[in-house]
Amino acid sequence: MRALNRKLARDLYRSKGLLLAITSIISIGVMCYVTMQSAYHNLEDAKQSYYRRSRMADFWIDVKKVPLVELEALEQLPGVTEILPRIGFHATVDVEDSLEPLNGLVLSLPDDRRGVLNDIVIRQGGYFTDRRENEVIVNDAFARHHNLYPGARLHLLLNNRRQEMFVVGTAISSEFTYLVGPGAIMPDPEHFGVFYIKRTYAEDVFDFQGAANQIVGRLTPQFREHPDDVLRRAERLLESYGVAAATPLRQQASNQYLSSEIDGLGSFATVVPTIFLVVAALVLNVLITRLARQQRVVIGTFKALGYTDWQMFLYFLKFGLCVGVAGGLIGDVLGYAAASGMTVVYRQYFEFPRLDSGFHWYTHAVGLAVSLICATLGTLHGARAVLALQPAEAMRPEPPKQGGAIFLEHLAWLWKSLGASWRMALRSLVRHRFRTAVAVFASTMGAGLLVTGFMMNESIYFFLDFQFHRVSRSDIDLTFTDDEGRQALEEVRGLPGVDYAEPQLNVSCTFVHGPYRRKSAVTGLAPDARLTIPRDTRGDRIDVPESGLVMTSALADLLHVAPGDTLTMIPVQGERRPVDMPVVRIADSYIGLQTYADITYLSRSIGEAYTLNAAQLSIDPRRERELNRELKQTPGVSGVSARRDMIASLTETILESQSTFIGMLVLFAGVIFFGSIVNASIVNLAERQREVATFRALGYGEWRIGSMFLRESLLTNLAGTLLGMPVGYLLTVLTAVSYANELMRLPVVTAPWIWIVTLALSLLFALLAHGVVQLSIHRMNFMEALKVKE
Repeated sequence: MRALNRKLARDLYRSKGLLLAITSIISIGVMCYVTMQSAYHNLEDAKQSYYRRSRMADFWIDVKKVPLVELEALEQLPGVTEILPRIGFHATVDVEDSLEPLNGLVLSLPDDRRGVLNDIVIRQGGYFTDRRENEVIVNDAFARHHNLYPGARLHLLLNNRRQEMFVVGTAISSEFTYLVGPGAIMPDPEHFGVFYIKRTYAEDVFDFQGAANQIVGRLTPQFREHPDDVLRRAERLLESYGVAAATPLRQQASNQYLSSEIDGLGSFATVVPTIFLVVAALVLNVLITRLARQQRVVIGTFKALGYTDWQMFLYFLKFGLCVGVAGGLIGDVLGYAAASGMTVVYRQYFEFPRLDSGFHWYTHAVGLAVSLICATLGTLHGARAVLALQPAEAMRPEPPKQGGAIFLEHLAWLWKSLGASWRMALRSLVRHRFRTAVAVFASTMGAGLLVTGFMMNESIYFFLDFQFHRVSRSDIDLTFTDDEGRQALEEVRGLPGVDYAEPQLNVSCTFVHGPYRRKSAVTGLAPDARLTIPRDTRGDRIDVPESGLVMTSALADLLHVAPGDTLTMIPVQGERRPVDMPVVRIADSYIGLQTYADITYLSRSIGEAYTLNAAQLSIDPRRERELNRELKQTPGVSGVSARRDMIASLTETILESQSTFIGMLVLFAGVIFFGSIVNASIVNLAERQREVATFRALGYGEWRIGSMFLRESLLTNLAGTLLGMPVGYLLTVLTAVSYANELMRLPVVTAPWIWIVTLALSLLFALLAHGVVQLSIHRMNFMEALKVKE
């Protein structure tokens, strides 16, 4: 085999340009697989380890107020192994380095350090001491943003009283791995944090002696996957104490965001690499088939000298395996580096005690194995043709293929309108059907990736505009500690810098429609509301009716309701009696599961007079600092959300991530376009050297000859791009579905620029690839090509 191995080395070197293009496609496919799978395992391993360490709860039940002695029956429910009653309230935070009021979630912890559900992991300082009652442990990200350290002081507005708190430590918790504040979709540690205080101090401050308003618990393994029955029995036990929400782990906000990201990585690790590897296998097939045909006489000579079919087959198989090994190893290295980079990015959004980029050998082994399988499959067809050749037949040059009219020639009106160059290009494409199909398929996949990237970009910007500029349009949102009357709204309108204010009434409830039940909430709006405007799927305004509900499509689908249906609302405040309500309109929304009603109608439905517990403000930016100073001192306000800052931060973050994402997809698509077109064109040129040399002898210039090959590339490229556009749309739909959850969903939208830019880029890649072909034509030895091969 030494002679064949030397020949293999020479053939690999001669084809290094084409092999580099194929290796690049394989490398990117393997890199995408290794990157996504490694990031998947990094996140999944960190999540499972963190959840075990912190003893992550399996459910959360929020109530108005329940005595601790009434919880014994809850702990005895079948499937419940442990519960932790605690006190939790939202609060306004005042720190020295911030001029604006900040938001915080205050949670109680046992006075003495012991293992509890959703336990904290101390990052700086320590746990509570016996020296002070007003000690606090601050969420680590918030502390770092505001330079809070053990020994620092801050102020919290607790139960309408401004309390000075002494920081004893900073910590993280698995409950807030992905920490988002009310109404937010991304972590914003500058404006929202979690604050842990002593249980005894929380009881005194909130007047909750021997009581709690939240219970977290764990379930036995057999109930962990299906907790709904346990939660329904728990709700019935606690019904008299006003159950606001019963949340299983799968619906908990932080866990939903984290699990959605992990699931999305798993989906991408299958779809995107498959595209590259299939393209690479097909392109390699074209190259090996051409190599086998080109070396027909050499193969016949080797067989005549005594080499077996298996030896010749193994020679071609080695050719393909060399490409597979090179592509797999390069992809493994690049994948590990890219996964390490993704892990660094994830540390900015997810808070883990430890999130490292591990070397998952099985992932790299699978990546290399898939690369070898891809290369083997791409080699088999061309190598198999070698076995069919008999030595005497193979030592004669291959007879020319049979000609004849192609089907387009029967369309006389079309065929006569074409020039000679276009006719030659069409004949070549039709007579080499497999090669043409591979080129079209590669262009289809490349265009599909471009459309997917551009549509994702358009979807995110549509999402931001729809949610934060068309539906919610306020500058500042206020949340009150208790339900208030009209007087509270007048006081808010009198605050400095407030140009306009609207009331809101948020009522937590249970919706019941036949066998379907769902914990949710209704937002009461003023009839002429202009700071929150429900909209339909076309983006048109929906006026809130005087009676009945406007429900977003995501919640309507869960409850199986349509306009005209009546469902039952069971509120957890007011008289808490079931009320039948008609669903009047279906609105569109991409955040949460909103439902809207007229504020007066909603107030009557819970047995109250005109009531509000939140307000939305439109303010004068010039007086914002004055307003913030006033809000810091205002009792009865439990939360202040500056939406302008949140939107600016969100937009800046998305701009950075999207530019990187789009750039990578354009690069990947370019590799597919460039590699496939160069390979097909060079193979075509190699097979038609005598034809090209004949044209040259007849006086055709290199550029005119090159234009014939350019026509073929443009035809396959255009056909593939047009087919790739709906493929990209489908990929975008699948991506939106894989990342959708109850907290956030991405719209699937398109725009004319997406199709124009995709077409322009595909044309650009085709021209760049043709540059290589044109260079080969200029370097061709025409006299050598005209010689008759004996």
